[in-house]
Amino acid sequence: MSKNKVGILHIKNKQPIKAISYQDLYLMKETLEQLQSWTAILELLDEFFSNKQLPLDKKKIIKEFHSLSRIYGMFMDDFSICTDNLENQLEKLMMKEKIKLT
Repeated sequence: MSKNKVGILHIKNKQPIKAISYQDLYLMKETLEQLQSWTAILELLDEFFSNKQLPLDKKKIIKEFHSLSRIYGMFMDDFSICTDNLENQLEKLMMKEKIKLT
């Protein structure tokens, strides 16, 4: 290839490759880990709502329901923020400049 020619790097299916930095990957991994951190709490919520034991202790259920509803509210807020962050990160990655050969 001559020094004056500028080309775009292609993969097998002739699609240009975008430049993705390590920082971009790290931000996405961090957001994913933040979402994954809710796994134990969600299992606790699932256990509470799938509990079919009789007789029911109504006072205990009311206390647990109140606290778990607050936890669920926090989860929903965090989940909404994380999904918005992931959406923004993906949009930025899709708009990245294509790698050019010089």
